[in-house]
Amino acid sequence: MSKNVKLLLKESIRSIGRVGDIVEVSAGYARNYLLPHDLAVQPTPNNVKKVEERKKEIEKIERERREQQAALIARLSGVEVMIERRANEQGHLYGAVSATEVAKGLQAQGFNIEPEDVNLLSKLDRINTYQVNIRFAEDLQTEIKVWVNPDPDSKAAIEAFDKQKAAETPVPATAE
Repeated sequence: MSKNVKLLLKESIRSIGRVGDIVEVSAGYARNYLLPHDLAVQPTPNNVKKVEERKKEIEKIERERREQQAALIARLSGVEVMIERRANEQGHLYGAVSATEVAKGLQAQGFNIEPEDVNLLSKLDRINTYQVNIRFAEDLQTEIKVWVNPDPDSKAAIEAFDKQKAAETPVPATAE
């Protein structure tokens, strides 16, 4: 059974902690990710002193990044993303739209958004319009509209299916 280890964070990591925090993580996470990527070190007095010196610099960088993110959130209000996908005649996609595709759509419009900033509230697996949450922090978030549209072949199949369905539906008789 694996035990937890205490490490001193050299960088802020979402959902783990901020620079200078001493956190307790699983031994595997420490061994396979944090230590090889130089994101954390053993919390020795010497390492604590080094990270404290660097902490002020990193906090300044994070403050600037947060200001940029706040400005980006303001610019994102009213932004819409159009994604064209292949679908069957009933409007079901052959593969759900991912956060990466939404981020790429925003990047194409000039917004610096990473896939981990995109929170899909539900599966985007039909031809429809969705509200997608863009979130940098608890208090830095907004919603954008994502339009999932059919590609030309799928659009023709959907229209043909709708016409066929309309022709099969009996018209109710009117009382005279």
